[in-house]
Amino acid sequence: MNVRINIIVALLVLAMSAAMCLRAETSNHPKTVIFDTDMGNDIDDLLALQMLINYEKAGKISIAGIAISKDNPLSAEVTERYYNRYGIGNPQFGRVYDGPNKDTGNYLEPVLCALKKGCIPVNKEKEEKQEAWEMMRKILIASTDSSVTIISTGPTVNLARLLMSLPDSLSCLDGRELVSKKVRLLSIMGGDYSGSGVAEWNILQDIPSSRYVLDEWCGELVASGFEIGKNILFPHQCIESGFSQNHPLRIGYEHFLQMPYDRPCWDLTSVLYAIEPDGGWFDLSDRGKISINEEGVSEFMPSADGTHRYLRLKRDDLSKTLTDRAASNCSHK
Repeated sequence: MNVRINIIVALLVLAMSAAMCLRAETSNHPKTVIFDTDMGNDIDDLLALQMLINYEKAGKISIAGIAISKDNPLSAEVTERYYNRYGIGNPQFGRVYDGPNKDTGNYLEPVLCALKKGCIPVNKEKEEKQEAWEMMRKILIASTDSSVTIISTGPTVNLARLLMSLPDSLSCLDGRELVSKKVRLLSIMGGDYSGSGVAEWNILQDIPSSRYVLDEWCGELVASGFEIGKNILFPHQCIESGFSQNHPLRIGYEHFLQMPYDRPCWDLTSVLYAIEPDGGWFDLSDRGKISINEEGVSEFMPSADGTHRYLRLKRDDLSKTLTDRAASNCSHK
């Protein structure tokens, strides 16, 4: 009898140990991330990309895809070249066509020159790349259920087209079914939840897409509003001390606005929550549904069965946290 009890106890111990190991492996497994960015509209997109690269190097995430929601070929080229220079993975890339924001902006050309290590004349002809929504669809089809985190820091045109996508030869699921099955979280920088009644910039760039995405997205969605990032500033000193003089990110920052300036960290807050949701920096609103009215103003309706929430700032000292993650060599002053 004692022998039988000892065997049972030993088996239970082994089972518990295996379960603990499995939980440890699961918790340590890098998150699969798709980054959807309008690179070139604001410098915080480039800071957010560098932040994601640093997370990937630390083993916290695997960047499966990078989508471009700015309809300018330089946006796609700069993003891909920058990642290939400083990243360590092998993500897929895709860009929007017939989308918003066709301008070149202030920093894409000088950053591209820096990435090419010389101011070679920029080729402004469109280089054919796969559509961003098609790229995202392929990644979702190949992913396990509830495994993909999407971080959106620009207009939602790519997400809208993904949701509208039809079944194809790779999957019998349409876009909405695919998102519901494969995406664990959409962390989006968009809207204003302060009660200001003002339309936020990302939403305004493509109001129809914004309305469609927030109407149709039935999975977990957490929005970082304009009011969150506007007072969290990225110190220009961290650009100067964290990056060499000829580093493309520093060159981009210096060309975006006249130095010295400290840029609000809108996009970085969506990255931080997506990768470190339990860091203690944010509270979440009640569950509910975010919608966009015809003028582009975000509205939130609480609902017990809702899947949308928005961030509330819990701590006001996030500047150091974000600069540590984007510019690891920063000398804080």
